[in-house]
Amino acid sequence: MAASKFKALISHKNMKSDGQHKRQLKLSGRSVCPISPEIFRLFELEVLDLSTAHISGLDFRLVNLPREIGCLYHLRTLNLDVNALTSLPNEIGELKYLECLTVSCNKLQTLPFTFRNLKRLESLHLASNCFQAFPLVICHMERLEFLDLSCNQIELLPSSLIKLKSLKTLLLFKNKLKQWPELLCNLTQLQTLWLGKNQLQELPNHFGQLTHLDWTINPLSTNIDENPLTYPPLLTCKLGIEAIRNFLQDELYPD
Repeated sequence: MAASKFKALISHKNMKSDGQHKRQLKLSGRSVCPISPEIFRLFELEVLDLSTAHISGLDFRLVNLPREIGCLYHLRTLNLDVNALTSLPNEIGELKYLECLTVSCNKLQTLPFTFRNLKRLESLHLASNCFQAFPLVICHMERLEFLDLSCNQIELLPSSLIKLKSLKTLLLFKNKLKQWPELLCNLTQLQTLWLGKNQLQELPNHFGQLTHLDWTINPLSTNIDENPLTYPPLLTCKLGIEAIRNFLQDELYPD
């Protein structure tokens, strides 16, 4: 894209400031592929939306995120949803003010080591990618409150997930989880937990410690349904966290 056309695009159509004076830029379709290098000179940019759309059967998805993304060190929100990214550049770790990152509906299998530098991240969306293992670098983000890893192929959860003491929402719907580690029952700030469509057969004895969970406001299918649960039985789990807690207490401390 010619520099003059790009400047016109960002000044008249997509570049704006919100009520809090954040500098924002949203590009999609033909504006995204290829990405103009001019974008990475907008050093004061705080919100960048590069999620793409299908237009008249044409595909304008990003295959690579340029390393120059690290130049936008004032970014607080970065949206990369619905692209074809197989990796993220190491330079993404330079975005130390980033609070919200959405990379759902891509082809990611791993995250770069530098991802651990995103200490201010509060919301991370990684649904519908190709993760077979839980990305351990996420466990360094102690401010994280929202994490979505739904629709991947994750089989195990690491015990280091316990470091995410601020986590309130954890979405693991439609993975291949076989167990919920006992240690993770100490994530007592959790309010929303989606475990539906996994391979769970048992819940740990202290699962009832997740006292802030509210499964009444979400569809049962996302919470726990479609698991081969026998302990507690699935019918008990469908009744909610209090029923689960009562069942487990009766098993631990029978009369």
